[in-house]
Amino acid sequence: MITATPSTSASFTITAEDYANALRLHMRRYWVTKSGPKLFIAAMFALCLIAMIASGFDPTPTTVAIVVMVGTAIWPLLAYFLLIPWQARKIYREDKTLQHPIEASWTRDAYFASTATVTNTIPWSDYFGWSADEKMVLLMQSPVLFQMLPRHALSGEQAEDLIGHLEKSGLRRI
Repeated sequence: MITATPSTSASFTITAEDYANALRLHMRRYWVTKSGPKLFIAAMFALCLIAMIASGFDPTPTTVAIVVMVGTAIWPLLAYFLLIPWQARKIYREDKTLQHPIEASWTRDAYFASTATVTNTIPWSDYFGWSADEKMVLLMQSPVLFQMLPRHALSGEQAEDLIGHLEKSGLRRI
């Protein structure tokens, strides 16, 4: 059991916008690190080009192929800018635990977080990895499960301290 006194702490309440930012960061991380989405888009484009060539560029199959190619290219943007924020707001409304105030702190050994209903301590070595951007820090417990810490809840010094602990912990940045 880790008994170190937390060196830095923050109090915050996750908002629907914070949750949307966390989901966006998670999506970007997924699209950058995984080959599946890129292969799917490449395969769709290749199939559409093959269909266009095989049809001798007949107007109907060519039009359908172009629509499919445009739709395939636009889908990630629609998901990022429209579907993720909509889904985040819906989940936020339904999941009351996301709306509880959080007391978070960290040491060189672990991350501590507590709400009115839950308290946890997770050693850095138990995390899968971490990711961060200008709005959010994600502490990944697995490829799909994460804890979020909004940057607006941290001072510049606190953000530097947290990122420093993450980098020194040996966790991989995803």
